[in-house]
Amino acid sequence: MSMKLDGVDQLMGDFAAMAAHLHEDGPTCNEILEAAAVPIHQQMKANASSNPKIITGALHRSIKVGRAKKRKTGRSITIGVHHSAEGAYYANAVEWGHGGPAPAPAHPFVRPAYDTKAGESYDIIRAGLRDAVGRNL
Repeated sequence: MSMKLDGVDQLMGDFAAMAAHLHEDGPTCNEILEAAAVPIHQQMKANASSNPKIITGALHRSIKVGRAKKRKTGRSITIGVHHSAEGAYYANAVEWGHGGPAPAPAHPFVRPAYDTKAGESYDIIRAGLRDAVGRNL
């Protein structure tokens, strides 16, 4: 019994076009990553500002989302403290605590934000990729 499949070449071409659209320097992947960063960024800011002893607000203002960048293994985006933005040089000491003459306990705000919102961010990535692929069918 023999079987003939028509349209395989067109299907392979469609797959190649979709992959190129997502892989190239086009805005699709960057937009998806930037949208996925929002929940973690918001939670991180909320975690950093939950302490009523905030003095300057520099730490809160220095929490930013970087630009999506192309890497050897794909694309990435950073969410966190930009020390140069507001001078929040002490962010690591807040996150991890520190010793010294006046030890301070850790007040994590980065890792709990990721742990809380990672699933929501992955859902945004999945939905964004699904929509991008659907637009190219």
